[in-house]
Amino acid sequence: KTWRILRKLRCCPLKAGHLCKAIALLQNYEVARG
Repeated sequence: KTWRILRKLRCCPLKAGHLCKAIALLQNYEVARG
């Protein structure tokens, strides 16, 4: 679901890395909460 965003990502790799970490963090939070 969420990872579809990354296909259209057009920014520097560093920002992409931070975005991936943020998405993973939120996803893990949801899993732990659920």
